[in-house]
This record gives sequence, C-alpha cells and structure tokens, in this order.
Amino acid sequence: MLKGQKTWIRPIEEDDIDLLYQWYNDQEVNLWSSGAWPLNTLLSKDQIAVKFLDGSSDAYRYAILAENDQLIGTTGFKEVNIPGRSATLYVVIGDKTYWGKGYGPDALITFARFLFTQWNFHRISLDTWDENIRAIKAYEKVGFKIEGRQREARFVLGNYHDAILMGLLREEFITLHGKL
Repeated sequence: MLKGQKTWIRPIEEDDIDLLYQWYNDQEVNLWSSGAWPLNTLLSKDQIAVKFLDGSSDAYRYAILAENDQLIGTTGFKEVNIPGRSATLYVVIGDKTYWGKGYGPDALITFARFLFTQWNFHRISLDTWDENIRAIKAYEKVGFKIEGRQREARFVLGNYHDAILMGLLREEFITLHGKL
C-alpha cells in the first residue's frame, strides 16, 4: 500500500465492487468525476467488476482509503506511453463526505510520487471539463498546469463544455513536493 498524509492507496478488491457500483450510479459523483452522467451509469455490477478487476484493459486501477481504512475513491492511470515515459491519470473521490477536505490532492500527490519513482514517468496528464473548478484547483494544488483546451469536447447536462487538459512534469513535482 502507498501511504499519503491522509490517504492510503491499494489495489481494488472484490469487496469494493458494491461501493464502486453505488458511485457509478450517483448522479453527483458521476457529474463531477467525468461530466458523463448518465452515460457512465449504464454498467451492471458484473461489468464494473470486470472493468476494475479483470486486468485485461490498459488501465491500472487502485482504491483510495481514508485514515480509518474506509474506501473513499479510486485512482489509476491509462494510455501508458513507454518511449515518452508518460501516462494519463484519473482520480475520483466517490464518498461525498470526503469532498473539499484535501483527500483528493493527498491521494494525487501520493500516487504521482509512485508513478514518478516506480514507473519512472517523466510526465503525467489528466483532463476535466471547464465547470469543474474544484477539480481544477485541486489539480493545480498538486502541481498540474493547464496545457490546453478542447473546445466543446464534453457534452454535460445538455450543453457543450470545453475539456481542460492538464499536465505535470517530474521536475515540477519534485520542486513542489520534495525529493522522490
């Protein structure tokens, strides 16, 4: 397990699937995590179990735990570019009682440190949609910088929104958070 100041990160386990299913079917969680309500909620528990546990996709998925060992979210990475030493990161705090309390940035710092040291990545990136200001501020707190915008690339609640593309380089992370 990876230990942050407020969070622990471990592999997803079969016992986590019921809670993940609840989060995938929570409109507010889905809206802020991806802007894709209700599209992401069309998965059954079995499909979620396959997505998170079977290991056949190109995504690496992990559980985020609070200090009390309660599952509060997920993080992971995908789109690994070996020559470029980069990947795309994602994070979701699914337990809304932990929103706005620093758990997301702590998990991201912990996970980014892991990716920069163990995977030897040079850069990690992520994206969100333009009205997800809380996420953008959390990502900036970790050190991510806005690198671009895809105009009207997201369709959220009947309206088009820009996708905000963000990136973090290894050296920027070290400058902000100390040696790896």
